Amino acid sequence: MYTGGIEVGNPPNEAGMSRNDTDFLHVYNWEKLAEIAKDPKNVKVINGHNIIPIEVAVKNNALFLIPEPKSPHGVDVSPDGKYLIVCGKLDTHASVYSFEKIKKQIDNKEFIDKDPYGIPILDMKKSLHGQVELGLGPLHTQYSPVDGQVYTSLYVDSQVVKWDYKNLKILDKENVHYNIGHLAGMEGKTSDPQGKYIIALNKLSIDRFQNVGPLHPQNHQLIDISGKTMDLLVDMPLPLGEPHQAVGIRASKLHPHIRYTMGTNTKTGKEHIGKTLAGQERIVRDGKNVTVYSTLVRSHINPERITVNKGDKVTIHMTNLERAQDETHGFTVGGFDQHASLEPGETTTIEFIADREGVFPYYCTEFCSALHLEMMGYLMVKDPNKKYVSANKMKIEAMSPAELKAEYDKVVAVNAATDSVIQSVVAFLKANGFDKHKVVADLVTDAFDQYGQIPDEKKKANAAFKAGDVEKAILHEGMIWQLMVKTADVGIRAKDALVRKIATEQSAAAARGEKAFAEGGCNGCHVIGKVSSGPDLTGVLSRHENAEKWVSEFILDPEAKYKEPYIKAMIDYFNLKMPNQEMSEKETEDIIEYLKWVDDNANLF
Repeated sequence: MYTGGIEVGNPPNEAGMSRNDTDFLHVYNWEKLAEIAKDPKNVKVINGHNIIPIEVAVKNNALFLIPEPKSPHGVDVSPDGKYLIVCGKLDTHASVYSFEKIKKQIDNKEFIDKDPYGIPILDMKKSLHGQVELGLGPLHTQYSPVDGQVYTSLYVDSQVVKWDYKNLKILDKENVHYNIGHLAGMEGKTSDPQGKYIIALNKLSIDRFQNVGPLHPQNHQLIDISGKTMDLLVDMPLPLGEPHQAVGIRASKLHPHIRYTMGTNTKTGKEHIGKTLAGQERIVRDGKNVTVYSTLVRSHINPERITVNKGDKVTIHMTNLERAQDETHGFTVGGFDQHASLEPGETTTIEFIADREGVFPYYCTEFCSALHLEMMGYLMVKDPNKKYVSANKMKIEAMSPAELKAEYDKVVAVNAATDSVIQSVVAFLKANGFDKHKVVADLVTDAFDQYGQIPDEKKKANAAFKAGDVEKAILHEGMIWQLMVKTADVGIRAKDALVRKIATEQSAAAARGEKAFAEGGCNGCHVIGKVSSGPDLTGVLSRHENAEKWVSEFILDPEAKYKEPYIKAMIDYFNLKMPNQEMSEKETEDIIEYLKWVDDNANLF
């Protein structure tokens, strides 16, 4: 509702979609809606679907809104139905909502506001069980067999985080490669989650596999969750762009048929009205309606020619006559965006308007036999009659002028703060001769390709504000923020790459220590150079007397130091205890050497 289109000079969708601090969780009383729908007065039929209008749902107390984290990625209901977990891609928190608290507000009609459509809005704080700061870019969640434990993907941090949604505590983090989206647990979104493993569906795999061209394989990773900490077991390259969503179920639930009874409608399990056996193929004409009864069998489609007039409605019933196991046939008609897939014994139907003049091949799309390429026919159509349906656009004013002005001032301030971060990174890069290193210089060029678009957006924002169109000005400022975030992302990667170029050379022990630090999961809480889920370890070897000995003892047996005042203060501050990562003495020695290397280059982090 907040963008007008780049073709007319407005900011693109992403600026408007990221405009507000929160989005809305929609809460429906589906039992009440089902009862309401029994009365025809409460229902509209749109495109063949029964629709309950918003105003009817609101009037009957069946629709509500709750603020939720920005850019949410779904609602995950706990196995017992008592909690709802919402993660926002642009918010570091996971928000755990209590269904009991939500229901109480609804029953008491405790609403803080209404949206422009009149939908009641519940109080977010009163609806929450609590929030946990998981990390950057939380997306999707899977439940585990252990009560209260869940696993959530962190897109920006490239991690899976194990946490307790009831006690609101982080339990473990596992690095993945890279930019994880979905997680696939074993029935991990059901009332009875099972399994000892989860699968990370990662969107990137840079440097993970042999580069075979601009399209890199995507990376699935199998993670063992049976122990106290997660354990990454194996990678699986996948030749598809952005693997998206997967579900694991018990194999014992699978009871497959070998083939369908001939002529089965697979949507109903009953006999299809278009069932056609060999010798029954035919074309039936009824005015502008043409119905084709066809069969497919290796390697023949019958009929081989279909002729229709312009504007005819064409219905093609197809029956796969195969009785052999797994002998699937496909069917498509070129130029009409129609496709079907038929298992042995299945009958299915496609329908379309023949509104384009010409000769269009139809053919099998599943390699089924040595004569697969010959399994085809032709549809002949006369005189085009193409139709376009236009849709009306709707826009509402969601905020008052004063609210818009306050929002505008806020966005401008955020952009100024973001720009100061960018300038600090730029200063570091220039001060350390980034242009002497091609890999870094290329990243800087990419960053400034984004940053260079900001002046033009700023002119548009200023012009819109001057003209009194504050909403449009906010959207342009929102786009500036998007460009700054992209600039900062590439700039920080350039800075990290430059640090590696100019830092002192690591000893073999320090290199082993960095590897142990990463593979042991230390960087799940400790990020060198900044405070994260745990303290920054830069300078840790100068914080204690006999520091190397103290740090070694803490790594090998952290529980022994939990009651020391310093560690107790850390536990209270971060609300997290250092777990025993079961490091060997040799690994611990190497980590100490790595921390020395970090201190030697502390000015770079």
